[in-house]
Amino acid sequence: MKIFQTKVFLILGAFALLIISLIVLKTGIFNRPYHIKGIEEVGVSFDELKIPENTKVVGIGEATHGNAEFQEAKLDMLKKLVNNGTCHAIAFEMSPAEAALYNDAIRENESDLTELIAGTDYPLYDTAQIVELLEYMREYNLSHDESESLMIYGVDMQTGVRAAEYLYDFCSKNSASFSEEEINTLKTLAENSDSDYPGARDFFYDLSVKLGASDDIFFRDASVVSLSLVQLLDSPSYEDKPNDYSVHRDTCMAENLLSFYNIEKSRGYDQIIITAHNGHVMKYDPADELDVNMGMKIDELFEGSYYCVGTEFYNTCVNVHTAGTYDDEYKRANHDYCSGDLLAYQAKFFDDGVYCLDFASVDKKAAGKVYNIIHKQNFTGMAGEGYTTDWEVYKSYRAKMIAVDHYDAMIYYYETTPIDPIHY
Repeated sequence: MKIFQTKVFLILGAFALLIISLIVLKTGIFNRPYHIKGIEEVGVSFDELKIPENTKVVGIGEATHGNAEFQEAKLDMLKKLVNNGTCHAIAFEMSPAEAALYNDAIRENESDLTELIAGTDYPLYDTAQIVELLEYMREYNLSHDESESLMIYGVDMQTGVRAAEYLYDFCSKNSASFSEEEINTLKTLAENSDSDYPGARDFFYDLSVKLGASDDIFFRDASVVSLSLVQLLDSPSYEDKPNDYSVHRDTCMAENLLSFYNIEKSRGYDQIIITAHNGHVMKYDPADELDVNMGMKIDELFEGSYYCVGTEFYNTCVNVHTAGTYDDEYKRANHDYCSGDLLAYQAKFFDDGVYCLDFASVDKKAAGKVYNIIHKQNFTGMAGEGYTTDWEVYKSYRAKMIAVDHYDAMIYYYETTPIDPIHY
């Protein structure tokens, strides 16, 4: 009997030890952060971060959509490349139609930019930080010739009604280039819901071809707006095939970016910025068919001339949409988290609690500890939109990955603060 009890206790003890080990491995609760000696010699300020020559696309990611610092980094990158590079355009994870409306607004004094973003399809862009970015672009455009103007583009194909409405308005204003039948068809489509669009797929495709054949950059911009409706209608069901939908969406975003890059090339600029969530901009191994995202497709389409800069936090208070709340029940709330990322912790020892790492410049001999961290699996902050209790239970606000497999550089923040949507 005693032998049996001993065996039972040993089995239970081993099982308990296994569970505890898995918890420790999953959460990293016993990993205490510390100051890495010499980190100040490896890390650089954002101003010191150098974008390699001949880079066609510069990605600037967001570890979350809901932190002010990550939105500020978009403007910082735009200023950096406008001043030091050949970039005059930034593309957002937003609908092409919405960005086209912003393009119109940043070319005139009369537009109220704060009110303009009140109608955004993306409440996470309804912030003072995005208004500041648009104001910078407008101030620049009003003091430069049209040929030197800054452009904003949207690459996401998820919004339908906004695109149909924009196309109707655009074609009406340029009625000499379109038939009465085309304009009337757009009017009908703009007044109806997405459910009526499937029969118009060929119409939107033909319109995109017609618009794209023009030498006018705004016609070519509208061509992508029309194509985004084709992409939406061609997309797999999100409910039935979520992974297929995700692959389709990210592939379309990369292809739309290429279309906008070609517009920029025709204007004399050979660089463009793409900004989106880290999960979209980061790179994946093209051999892994399960991990297809926008960053991987961009790297393929631009033949490796893609430089991806991620963002990362140690401590964050993030503002995020509460999953399942829509329309009149729409709700956002702030949540506090710690990524446990040792490299993000190092930002504590830099001015303003932020620094950058260019991974290619981290030498194994001179910075062995940092080199080992970025070449091994480590936790990073990675929170999307749609808060659920899974964030607490499974710590799904972070992911484990090898940094150099996905990014060329990283901006690390010790603490990040929540966005404060203006109209929500």
